[in-house]
Amino acid sequence: MLKLPFKTTPKEFELAIIGNDVTGILEIPKYGDISPNERLFIKSANLTDIRIAAVKLAKDIATKSGNKVIDIYNALTQGDSESLAEYLEEFVTFQDLMDETASARNLVLATAVIQRLVPDWKLENTGDPNQVHPQLLTLIIEFAKNEEAGWPAEATPITEEELGNSIPTPEILTGEKSTGESAVTGRKKKDSAKEDLAVNQPG
Repeated sequence: MLKLPFKTTPKEFELAIIGNDVTGILEIPKYGDISPNERLFIKSANLTDIRIAAVKLAKDIATKSGNKVIDIYNALTQGDSESLAEYLEEFVTFQDLMDETASARNLVLATAVIQRLVPDWKLENTGDPNQVHPQLLTLIIEFAKNEEAGWPAEATPITEEELGNSIPTPEILTGEKSTGESAVTGRKKKDSAKEDLAVNQPG
């Protein structure tokens, strides 16, 4: 491998710890972006451009209905079935296309990231549950999406109070209980379940 004549050697990429004992654990380099080669790999998958498909369908419906193309386009992409009630079949077909395209792109994106570890890894390997646990795949996709977005809003540590671990509020003298505790407790249970499958970022 050719090396640039750095005056100061760049820091090594940190490793993201993904998965758990059930799904298996991977250490994937965290670039904070998708590399140019990964972008080329994603582009080479020739996925349906959902925006172009939406414009084409919007023009077709506009010709029949007399409505504005932009209004129909927004209804299609925003899932506004009410505005397209007279064209429900076309609307449902487009929603199916959106779902299929999103699923296909997720597999491609996850494959691109896994290739950081195994350069010869293929799309069919990613989709094989015998090679990648489905829950682990979900976590890899989440990580890959964050990489592609550049980690725009990384979450700050959650305090114990926010998790609902603070001391419960005692009964008020009137005999009424605080109404905040049940809502927080419900969120705590969801957060605890999610932590088992969460991507654990070093540092």
